This record gives sequence, C-alpha cells and structure tokens, in this order.
Amino acid sequence: MQQYKHRVSMADVAHAAGVSPATVSRVLNDSDTVSSKTKVAVLNAADALGYVRNLGAVSLASSQTMTIGLLVRDLDNYFYGAVASCVRNESAKAGFDLLIVSCADNIDSQMHAVRCLLGHNVGGIIVSSGRVAASVVEYSAKFVPTVALASGLDLQTVNSVRIDPKTESNLAKTVAGYGHRCVAVTASSSPLTSSLHARTANFLTQLVISGVRTYIMSLKSDTGEPLHKAVDEAMEDGATAIMASSDAIALSILEYLDELGIDCPNEISVTGFDGMGPYGSPLLGITTVKQPVAELAKAAVDMVSARIADETIQPGQMLVKGEFVPGRTLGPANNSKNK
Repeated sequence: MQQYKHRVSMADVAHAAGVSPATVSRVLNDSDTVSSKTKVAVLNAADALGYVRNLGAVSLASSQTMTIGLLVRDLDNYFYGAVASCVRNESAKAGFDLLIVSCADNIDSQMHAVRCLLGHNVGGIIVSSGRVAASVVEYSAKFVPTVALASGLDLQTVNSVRIDPKTESNLAKTVAGYGHRCVAVTASSSPLTSSLHARTANFLTQLVISGVRTYIMSLKSDTGEPLHKAVDEAMEDGATAIMASSDAIALSILEYLDELGIDCPNEISVTGFDGMGPYGSPLLGITTVKQPVAELAKAAVDMVSARIADETIQPGQMLVKGEFVPGRTLGPANNSKNK
C-alpha cells in the first residue's frame, strides 16, 4: 500500500525555525513586523521541509482570495484549449492562482462545475463556453464576480468579453463582395449554442443587408450524414458559398466536397471562424477569422480582478476585433449558379 508523505504543518515549520506558529504566519503573510533574520530562518525551514500553504484556509481566514476559477467547455477543442492557456498566463501575471474545471454541454454538468469552483472559495469565475446555459452563469454571478468569455450571452448581472459582432458582419460582407447572391449559413439546432446562434444571426443580417439570398443549414451534427445532407440541400438550393460558424465545421464541409469531386472555391466557396491551432495553418488555407484569444483572456482576467477589488463596479461588456485571414477557400461566385 502506498504511503503518502506527511503534509508539513505551520507548527512543524515553527519548530524547525525556533519561532512560534504566529511568527510563521506573519512571515508567510509578508508582515513588516518580523525581522529580516527571522524571515530568512522561517522561509529556509519551510523550503527544507517542503511546506505547502493551505490556500483555502488562508482565504477563509482573511475573507479574501487570490484564486479565480475557469469553467471551460472542452479542453480538447483548439479554441478552448488556447483560452485556458491564455487565461492561465494572464491570471499568473495578475497574481492569481487559477482553478480550471471542464464541463459537458448540459446544465447539470455545468452547474456541478460552478458549484465545484464556489466550493473551493474562488473570488471570481470566468466562464468560457459557447454552449453554457444562461441560468448557470446567472447562478455563479449571485456569489462571485463572473465573466462570460467568448459566449453569445448578454446578461445584465454578468461581465462579458467576446468577438466584436462587426468582425462577423464584415466576413459576411466580404463573401457578398465576391459576387455570391445565394449563401448558405450553418446553424446549430442545440438551444445552448449561444455563441454560434449570435454568429449565425450576424452573418444572416449582413447578407440580407447586402442583398444576398440566404439558406440556413440547421445542423444536428457537425460531421457525418447530417452535415452531408445539409450541404447537398444547400447546393441544390443554389448556394455558391457556405459560411460555417467554426473552422471545424468548415473543414468537415471541405472534406465532403472533396469526396464529391467539387472544387473549392471555383465551384463553391467555404469560410470558417476561429483560426486556432492547425485550422489556421496556411497549408489548409481556410478563409476564416482569427479570434484574438490572448486579448480576450486578458480582458476577462482584468474584468474579474477589478470586480474582486471593487464590488461597486457594475458589469459591462467588452468587444474585441478579430483578424480576417484570406485563405484559399473563398473566391468569386460561379456565375452559372447565380442566374
């Protein structure tokens, strides 16, 4: 049976340094009432014994915390993986420890994740999921400052940081500018996909303003037969371009078109969104929008930090511009289909 190492206590450090536990506490809290010589002795003893502070007990005792939580949808997803990495970096710069939990695309899992973070006495929570329920985010905001990062939620009690909708509109305007008069737009059939719903709405609005006929591809799945059927129906309706709400969906569409022997973009154009990981590689050449994840993460950490420091600050929204990536999958419309 494995024997775990004894967890060193403050009393152990005090005994080794020849001081009282109260003195150890003052040293660890960087008090000015302790001499430099005593500080060195205590810190050396703590290091030699492998002392690890109980941060939960510290925060409870001081009614303050230097820990924030991140609820992230799917760490295997390139976008959310990048979000977690950038939030971690920005949290460290701001002097916060970070607890990360992931959740599934259902309310029970999301609520469990929030309660887990609250149970660890975090001072604030950043929720990064395009499929989180509004009720879950509102529940979190009842207890701690909460920031919705890269979601489509617009809640008065919650800070939010997301891509500027003008970036999404500009992508649709660019597609229309290539002469496409019938454009298909992917849409999720899940009620929780707030970020994709908002993106789809922005695409459609701009296309209509640009005088383009639209076709909505309602997807029950981002891959396989449901997607293939939706692509077939869009082309039958006369679409000469497909605007996918993510690069992953765009790649699935491109793979299916390749199976059919349909040339992209000469016969039909395809655009994506996110520009993360290998999807943003010039070898794939997907015409897309790159989300500025580092900037989004910094804004979210700054927001939660400010509200932890000052509870009177009211929740607000920050919009961050994305970067258009020309790629090779968007080209002029096939005129024969636009007649």
